[in-house]
Order: sequence, then C-alpha cells, then structure tokens
Amino acid sequence: MENNVIMEESEEPKQREEHHSQSLIKVDDLMPEIDVFPTALSEEQLEAATEKARQNFFGSSGIFHLDDIVEKNDTVSIIINDRAKEHFLQGNHFLHFGDLEEAVFSFSKAIALNPQMKEFYLRRAEAYLKIGDFQSSIVNYRMASSLDPSDEDLRSQIALTLYIQGQSLFEMKLYMNALEVFVQASEMQLENHHYHMRSVEALIALGRLEDSLQLVNEQLENVKTNPELYILRARLHDHFNQIANCYQDVSSALDLDPTHQEALSLMATLVSRAEEAKMRAINKSLIGNLKSALDNINEAIDNNPNKADYFVFRGTLYRKFKNFNAAIDDYLFILDKLSKTKESDIYLETQKQLLLTYNDFAVHCYHKGFFEEAITLLNLCIRGEKQQKGLYINRGDCFLKQCNLDFALLDYEQAHELDPEDWRVQIRIAAINNEKGLMEHQNGNYQQAEQQFTHAIESNPQVSQYYLHRAKTRAILQQISGSQEDAIISLLLDVRNKEVIPLLTHLFPGKSRDEILASKIVASARATLNASLYSCASPVRKKIQERRTLTTNQACENVDREKDVQKAESNFAPCIKEADLYKEIVERKKMVSAI
Repeated sequence: MENNVIMEESEEPKQREEHHSQSLIKVDDLMPEIDVFPTALSEEQLEAATEKARQNFFGSSGIFHLDDIVEKNDTVSIIINDRAKEHFLQGNHFLHFGDLEEAVFSFSKAIALNPQMKEFYLRRAEAYLKIGDFQSSIVNYRMASSLDPSDEDLRSQIALTLYIQGQSLFEMKLYMNALEVFVQASEMQLENHHYHMRSVEALIALGRLEDSLQLVNEQLENVKTNPELYILRARLHDHFNQIANCYQDVSSALDLDPTHQEALSLMATLVSRAEEAKMRAINKSLIGNLKSALDNINEAIDNNPNKADYFVFRGTLYRKFKNFNAAIDDYLFILDKLSKTKESDIYLETQKQLLLTYNDFAVHCYHKGFFEEAITLLNLCIRGEKQQKGLYINRGDCFLKQCNLDFALLDYEQAHELDPEDWRVQIRIAAINNEKGLMEHQNGNYQQAEQQFTHAIESNPQVSQYYLHRAKTRAILQQISGSQEDAIISLLLDVRNKEVIPLLTHLFPGKSRDEILASKIVASARATLNASLYSCASPVRKKIQERRTLTTNQACENVDREKDVQKAESNFAPCIKEADLYKEIVERKKMVSAI
C-alpha cells in the first residue's frame, strides 16, 4: 500500500509538468502571427516593471536607497577636512613661534585626518628639519613627493636635506654614514657635483683614496670646466706617485684659470722637484751611475715635461745605454716642439745630439753586420749635417765592408776635402787605393796598378806593404831604380817583412842584405821616406816635431788645443778604430787575392 502511495506521489509532478506544457502550447497557439513580439516594452516601462518587481519581493524596505547615506558621508568629509585644516593652521602657528614639537603634533593630526594633502607633509618635514630630526624630515618629504612625483623642486629639497644630514654626520666623524647619505643625495640630483664632491671627501676621510680617485674621474668625464676638480685629482695622483698625471691636471686647471692660486702653488712645487731630480741625475752620471741618473731624469720629466733640456739629457743617457730608438724619440720630440725656434741653442744642441745618436746607431749596426741599415742611418745624418767628416768616414767604412770600393773612396775623399790633415781619412784612402792597385795588378793592368799604389803611398807612407806592392809592379814595368828604392823603403819600415827579401835578391843580384843596406841607394831611399813621412804626418806629430822651435808654453797650448779638437771629433764614434783598420785591410787583401 505504501508503494502505491509513492507511485501516486511520483506521478503527480509529471502530470503537473505535462499540464503546464500543454497550457503553454495553448497560449502560443492563441498568439497571432505578427512581425514583432506583442510584449515589446520601452526602457522606461522596463525600469518601472523592475522597480515594481523589487517592491513585490522586498516590500517597502529602504536598504537599496543610498542617496541619504552618500549625502551624510559628504557632510562628514567636509567636517573632517575642516578639522584637518584647523590642525594644519594650528601647526603653522606653532611652527612660526618655534614651538616645534607642538607643530609636529598638530601636523600629524592633520595628516591623520587627511593623508592626501602634500602640504601637510611638507610642513611637518620642515618642523622635523628645524628640530634636527633629519631622517623624519626626509621621510615626510618623500611622502609628499609620492603624492606629486612631478615636483622637481621637492626632489631638490629632499637632496638638500640629505646633504645637510650627511654634513652633520661628517662633522661627528661618522664618515661611513655620511658617505651613504651623500651618495643618496647625489643619486637624486646627478647634476649637482657638490654632492659628489662631499662623497669624495668622505671617501678620503675613510682612507679609500682609490675609490675617491675613480669618483673624481667619473665627474671629470661630465664636467671639464671646473679647475677645482682637476686640482683635487692632481693631489690624488700625487699621492699615488702618478706624477705625470698630476702635472697634466695642474696644467688643465691653469688653462681654465691662469690665476688659480692653488694650481700655481702646486705647479711651483712640481717645477722645484724637477730641478732637484735633474741635479741628482747629473751628479749620478758624473760618477758613472747611469742607471740611477736615468731614473732621476725620468722623475724630472714627470714633474715638468715642458723642459726641453731634460729630454736632451735623457736622450744622451739612452744613447750611452745603446737604446737608440728611445734616444731618437726624445730628440725628435724636442725638435718638433721647438720647430718655430730653430736658431735657439737648445734646438741646435738637440739637432747635434740626434746626429750623434744616428751615427752611434749606425756604428752599432755595423758591428752587428747590418751594413745596409747602418748606411741608411748615416744617410739621415749626412742629410742633416753635410760638414761633419766623421759621418763620411763611417759611411765609407760601411761601403768598404760591402766591398763597394768606389763608394767608399768617394766618402773618404769627401771627408778629406773637409779636413785635408785628418790622418784617419788618409789611411783609409790609402787602404782603398792599395786594394784597387792589387785588383789592377791581378788583372794585368800594371800601369793603373802602379798609379793606385802611388796614391796609397801619398796618403799613408807609413805602410811597408804599399811600397812592396809598388816595387813588384814597377819591376814588371822595368822601372828598376824605382822598384829598388820601394823595396828598400819597405824593408826600412818593417825589417821583419819576409816578403821583401826575395824581391831584393831579384833586384840586387849577387848582393847580400848587408851589402844592399850599405849601398848609396839606401840613403836616398831613407831621405825620400823621411820627406814623405813628414809631409803626411798628423797635426799632432808635426807639433811634436816643431816643439824645439816653440817655447814650452806655446807647445803645451798647441797640444791642449789639439786634444780639444780630438775630443770634439770623438763625439762621432768611428765604425773602425785605427787599431782595427789594418786588420780590416788584411781581410780585404785576402778577399781580393781569392778573386
């Protein structure tokens, strides 16, 4: 029976649903077919229907009627704002009369009532600033700035307050805290270099000089018109012993302000240091301590790189160390710098030293076997100084080493024209003529060979071999008397010359050596030799020979003068020293014989 009841209850909803659907169908069937819905309503009708439905549902409840509440809130807001302004005005009154704590209290009340008023924070920040509570002042300025981010004056005020706080901390020797605050101020106003400088000062106080130098460098990348910045960096460079950089910064400061007293004082200090270093360099060089002298002159140049004679002195030291490239760089730098004053003493001295360096470099290349390089350097010398015979001598030596006898002879003859009495030139000319004579003799050109040997003897009558060579050539040319005289002179000059004996035996058949030496021709040969030796003697040798006809004082004066001449000439170091020249001649003779 219970099941039947359940079945009946379950069927009732179905029946009601079917009945409802049938009723809907009937309603639809009754609607006429028209183009629009017959129930279409206007907006006003729809809103009225909605309000009616709400009233049917909620009755007369006024829960959704908010107009009264809004009106009440506006009234409250006006009251609050008015009260906030009262506190603000009261705070201004306290601030004006110096009652700072009451002013802060009043401004705080105003902010509590209306936290959106920028002016409230500004006035409270001012009150805190006068109290000396910098941190609270900065917080209030920042709150005001957050309400108006476009206010650049407010940002400047924050930066200024930070600066004041940093200065206070700095005076209390809280340098690290001061640095942090100065950095904040700098970051807020990057263009305010005074804030950056306070950061530098704090870094210096902390002993962080490298960081301070880096910060100054950054500032000078943006600001190049402030002499104070250059002076500050100059002192930092001086501390780190970067003297050259220090000088450049002082010069930059003076370029900006030629009357800057601190820059002038620092420049005077650098100039004084430079002179002291130069004097030490001179003293060290005089005692032969060239390395220390070079260090001292480098110090002088760092302190005052505008002194031309410092570079000339350093170039001379470089030349003595055979650092020729460095020496040439120094001399060329000075010549370029003094190009407008070519007649000045320092310019002429620098030019002379440059030629000496080129020459010494050439001699160095000669001994290393770099003859082409040596000739190139000597060409530079001769182009700058055509009246220096030592340069022609050295270039002739290089040509001689290259077996270029004609060019060598031209250079030696040019040197001879500049100084006909220079015996160093004469022995070289003699050596070349002797070699050319040997080559002509070997080629069967005996007449030309005899002439070459004669030129050799005229230039240097002291060499036994020259007479021997001419004696052999004259013997072939059937000039017997001349050949005999040359053979005897060769023996007189070198009694140990074994090559002369066979020739004497041929020229004086059946006579012994003693018989030959006892003959009349020997006296004639000795007279000829003495005349030749005197005519070609060096100036010093002539002075010695004439000494008997001069007073003692005159003789000493002439000898001293000759020493001065030799000393001046010795500045141009020769490629071949006279002691080694004959070895060179022997080598050349072997080379010619092998051809």
